[in-house]
Amino acid sequence: MVKNSAQLYTIEGIAAGVLMIVTAYIVVSTSTVLTPQDIHIIDMQLEQLGHDALMVMNTPKDYRISSNLTDCISQNNPDWFKSNFTPLVRSRVFLPDDTLHYNVSLYYRDGDVVQKRDFADDGSGMPYLGEKTVKVTQWIRMDDGASIPESRNKIVLVEVLLWRS
Repeated sequence: MVKNSAQLYTIEGIAAGVLMIVTAYIVVSTSTVLTPQDIHIIDMQLEQLGHDALMVMNTPKDYRISSNLTDCISQNNPDWFKSNFTPLVRSRVFLPDDTLHYNVSLYYRDGDVVQKRDFADDGSGMPYLGEKTVKVTQWIRMDDGASIPESRNKIVLVEVLLWRS
């Protein structure tokens, strides 16, 4: 003969087992949780895209000829930069164009002081405080004929901030 308390323990055990199985199913079937490592991959892809675009612009066509990026900065021509950089970072093959925004600054030394000069942007201004930005850079060497007098015969750091809206 089985006591009532034994039956109650059996029912409680079965209910607990069903509850654990339902909980495990709900946890496994929910949407994917993005961890900081997953978000970092997106930032790395954006950084690589910007770096590749700057490298394409900074690659000279022939030996001992300055690159298009160097010529653009040397002649102080932000419109040329916009018309060449924008298609490189926004175009996609099978999807509509990306919503990337960018802001370009130039850094060079003037004596002991590092000078910053805003060069170009895509018209959206600076990123908002909460937007995730990545920074890509390239070094270029300016010659005697640079339009910006204080950057002549100097090494200039071209810094591009990229972000998605």
